[in-house]
Amino acid sequence: MTQTEIVKALTAAIDQGAYKYGDRLPTTRKLAEEYGTSQQTVASALTRMANMGLVQVQRGWGARVITGKPAKIRLGTYRSANREIATGTTAWTRNTGTGAKEGPTQVSQTVTTEDDADTGIPSGAEVVERSRTRFDTDGAPVQHKRTLVTVAAATLTPEGWTGLPPMMSPGDINPPDGKSIAQWLGMGVEQITYEVSATSATGPAAAALGLPEDTPCLRIVSRGTKGDGEVAYATVTTAPLRSSVSWEIRDDGVG
Repeated sequence: MTQTEIVKALTAAIDQGAYKYGDRLPTTRKLAEEYGTSQQTVASALTRMANMGLVQVQRGWGARVITGKPAKIRLGTYRSANREIATGTTAWTRNTGTGAKEGPTQVSQTVTTEDDADTGIPSGAEVVERSRTRFDTDGAPVQHKRTLVTVAAATLTPEGWTGLPPMMSPGDINPPDGKSIAQWLGMGVEQITYEVSATSATGPAAAALGLPEDTPCLRIVSRGTKGDGEVAYATVTTAPLRSSVSWEIRDDGVG
């Protein structure tokens, strides 16, 4: 087998569950025997897979799987009459019955840095940060979600609400049916935009996903922008590069 064929075979084995997140792969000698090739070719294939964020290779220790099966990220549902405004405004897929789980929401107050420039929130702004990690059925971390909310937006409460504002409270936020969180809280958001790019996992996202620093990942940035152009919140979703991103556009005039 060639290096490319080995990468394809091992990736397929991971996708099919033969090797799960955290599993150690057979030694290069055993893989070379299995695929009828040299240990050098296997080692080169594993290096390629490490660069793709599929395995972690350590000298004298072998290779460990650091990814799960390909994840699906749903951006939301859009109306064809105005495709800039989503009816479901989240780059986050909850449990769809497949056993996927979400970790607890971590809430803190912080200050944005230059690394947050693509969120549209100015550097040095005080924000409320809400972060959470999603795991697949095998326990592999597949998405890290980090939402930055301006203090003005984070302190909003719906009519009749008592206690800590929803965006500053840990746990799930459940607006009434048919309303986004921004609508429910009255953030004045008129436009939702998304940007999808390939980047390197760093900091909390890399740690949450169990990936070495600088592992290639998808970075999905969604911004909720008010009528005056100010960004009320921005959500950054980091996921392994081979995750898929989808959205739906509905034509309300059809049917």
